[in-house]
Amino acid sequence: MKVKIVPGVNEDLLKEVREKVKTYLKEMVDDFVEVDGVLSFNYGSVTVNVEVVPWHKEDVLVKVFSYLSENVRLSNDLMKTLLELNTHLPLGAFAVGLEDSVIYRYSLAGANLDFNELAAAIHTVATVADSYDEFVREYGGASGRID
Repeated sequence: MKVKIVPGVNEDLLKEVREKVKTYLKEMVDDFVEVDGVLSFNYGSVTVNVEVVPWHKEDVLVKVFSYLSENVRLSNDLMKTLLELNTHLPLGAFAVGLEDSVIYRYSLAGANLDFNELAAAIHTVATVADSYDEFVREYGGASGRID
C-alpha cells in the first residue's frame, strides 16, 4: 500500500479532532481548562496538556505533554539519565523544551483517534511525569504545574 502524504492543513479535520479530544477528556477528568487551544488539567504534582496541531493534509497530531520543571540546569548527567530512561519507557519520551524546561511528551495521529488510545497516552504522560518531576527538580528549576 502506497501512503501519500500531502503537505497542508486540513482545517475541518483539525476542528473535528479537537472536539473529539474535548469529548473524550470530559469522560476522563473532572475538570480541565482551555487556553490558546491547549487543554490542561492537574494530576498529582504536574499539569497534563493536550493539544491538537496540524501535521499534513490527511492527518493531525494529538500532543500530550507535561512540563516536569522549568529553568533546569541542563547538565550532562541529567541529559544522560533522561536518555537512558527513554530506553525503558514503552510510550513517550523525555525532552528538553524552551527556557531550559524538561518535558515528558507523547504524540498520536489524530484522524482515527479512539478513546482508549487517548486514555493510554494521557495515563502514561500523567503517571510518568508525576513520578519523575521531583527527580528533575533536583537539577534546579521550578514546578511546571499550573495552579
